[in-house]
Amino acid sequence: MSHKSVIQLIRQNVEDLRDFGNLPFEMRNSVGAGRHTKYALLTEPQATLLLTFMRNSPKVKYFKVLLVKEFYRMREQLKNTQVPAQLSRMEIPLLVSH
Repeated sequence: MSHKSVIQLIRQNVEDLRDFGNLPFEMRNSVGAGRHTKYALLTEPQATLLLTFMRNSPKVKYFKVLLVKEFYRMREQLKNTQVPAQLSRMEIPLLVSH
């Protein structure tokens, strides 16, 4: 599923996703693309709900597995990381090494 398709799916289900909290969007420069890309800053419950809205093609199943693994990997690393309160949610992953 492409980034554009995921953003479209989020927009189609924005009210359901907002049942699980605020749904902010950010524009950021794409690495190497030289243009701005829109990102939705989803909470874990919002991302989980979004996954249930996706069809389970092999590509989507692969995406779901990677996303779940990344959530829990980051959760474990963030437990042991001091995160300054002024960082945005988009900056937090930059603190976590891969």
